[in-house]
Amino acid sequence: MTIGLAGHIDHGKTSLVQSLTGKNTDNLKEEIKRGMTIDIGFAHFNKTISLIDVPGHEKFIKNMVSGVSSIDAAIVVIAADDGIMPQTIEHLEILHLLGIQLGLVVISKIDLVDLEWLELVELEINEFLKDTFLAQSKIFKVSTSSGKGIDLLKEEILKLGSNKLTKFNREIFRMFIDRVFIVKGFGTVVTGTVSSGEAEVGNKLELLPDFNQLKIRGLQSHDEKVKKITIGQRAAINIQSTDKVDIKRGSHLALKGYFATTSLIAVKFTPLLKKSKNLKHNQRIRLHLGTQESIGRILLINKKNKTTFPAFIKLERPIIASCKDRFVVRSYSPVSTIGGGVVLDINVIGKWGNIKQYIDTLFKCSNDRELVHTILDYSIKTVYNINSLSKKMGISVDLLNNFLSKCSDIIYIQSKEKWLVSSSQLERLENLIILWLQKNHNKNEYKNGFIKEEINEQLKLNRNILEYILSKLVKDKKIKLDREYYSLIDFVINLSENDKNILDHFELILDKDEFNIQSVKELSSSINQNLKTVNKIVKIQANLNKLFVLNDELVLTIKNFEIIKEKIINHFINHENMNVKQFKEMFDISRKYAVPLLEFLDKKKITYRVGNDRKINK
Repeated sequence: MTIGLAGHIDHGKTSLVQSLTGKNTDNLKEEIKRGMTIDIGFAHFNKTISLIDVPGHEKFIKNMVSGVSSIDAAIVVIAADDGIMPQTIEHLEILHLLGIQLGLVVISKIDLVDLEWLELVELEINEFLKDTFLAQSKIFKVSTSSGKGIDLLKEEILKLGSNKLTKFNREIFRMFIDRVFIVKGFGTVVTGTVSSGEAEVGNKLELLPDFNQLKIRGLQSHDEKVKKITIGQRAAINIQSTDKVDIKRGSHLALKGYFATTSLIAVKFTPLLKKSKNLKHNQRIRLHLGTQESIGRILLINKKNKTTFPAFIKLERPIIASCKDRFVVRSYSPVSTIGGGVVLDINVIGKWGNIKQYIDTLFKCSNDRELVHTILDYSIKTVYNINSLSKKMGISVDLLNNFLSKCSDIIYIQSKEKWLVSSSQLERLENLIILWLQKNHNKNEYKNGFIKEEINEQLKLNRNILEYILSKLVKDKKIKLDREYYSLIDFVINLSENDKNILDHFELILDKDEFNIQSVKELSSSINQNLKTVNKIVKIQANLNKLFVLNDELVLTIKNFEIIKEKIINHFINHENMNVKQFKEMFDISRKYAVPLLEFLDKKKITYRVGNDRKINK
């Protein structure tokens, strides 16, 4: 367990850590010179409990939030001679916003006040804590100068350390980095509190935001070499990389592919009551998440004086965030804590009206099943497989499957990968395809259907998903399939009586000789009909596979194609090859018609070309 010490400046947090562990966590030259904690400090209480000392000055709240962002419990320190001070209040608010539920209270410097004053301070503290997570916590009175109360406090910290962790275990390794330094002979070492999963020496990890690949060269926890680190532990990781990497506080180590940078975040936001009235839509803010800070704007959704409501955060610099991450929001200027909350989804894009509706729906989800279902439903055309959805949510495949096992209306589409859609998402995808067919039938009333590639030009679905939906629509008799062409179930091409007469006329002309081929232009002239009309009828018949059009120009009937094919086969009974000249003589046609016909025969796999000759396909 990792326990953070919080409280106002000069209330004795650092002295308390030293009394508990023997270590002075103020080790920066500036800290020693000024006698004030500026950055976060770390000490080991025992082999399983770590303590984090955070600065109490209002100017260093940014560092304070980094320090407590991954703790499991808190010790709020209040000096007996000062009582509750501004940063006592703000630190407790931050702990509340980060979802800390375990902790205790220490009244320090009791040797500086008399008993009556101490009792008044304790009354004040009890009143202050009554509506907080520390309302039922014990209050310990200590003096680091005399050592009074320290042993009792140690016993309580041991009890606190035996509590079950409340961290959300994603079952994949994750750690925000809070320190980076070089150790001679070993190289770069990073430290942090493991917020999820576990990692071992030799494991490969991904460093964000630059997506560099690193290898764990060595591990330490509580100043001892270990082979494995796990959720809740303070850890020092000696990393190995073939490339030069830029690592600093706020960098993030995790299993590859599970986390991403984002500047568009859907959140459940809780403002501090005293700040909620002044909170404005599109207000500039500072977002603190893990050990990161980024400036952005918060867009409020359905606020209406609620204590918690949905919101959308747009950042000026991307950060690493994931579903269920907790964060703190501070005003841009003057800087003060105004609220915090939980991440619902990241990289949310679309029209603002759709985004608002989506975030509001996410906000109303009461469990993981509803959350997964809402994420699946949002982008109709984005279909997830098990792996991509687990990475979208930043959780292991096993944990996702556990969530999905509680969903009754998830449809699994099996292929090389296991795809999943909600029933409502599938229904909307089906409707998209039907609407697309309706629209394009109207545009192409003489085209008998569309191949799947045409349908997918706009939808851009995975091929397996598209084939599944098309097959389902055919099975449900909402669309039909003729050869490779899909059309609406009731779609038919209707020729007018005049068109039918023209068709009969030119089919007679084309079929009257043993073999005949003409261009559309020649055909319209032969039957003395409008070129546009004849071209339309030819295209209809071609779409219906009732005649062929070569090079978008030459018309060939099925009957004549069969004649050509038969003569070609007979030719190759006695000949090994056939050239263009022989083909021209065989059908008494010019080169203008012979070459397109030969290419068409190649396409139909009756013949194939070898140099300037053709051979028969056997």
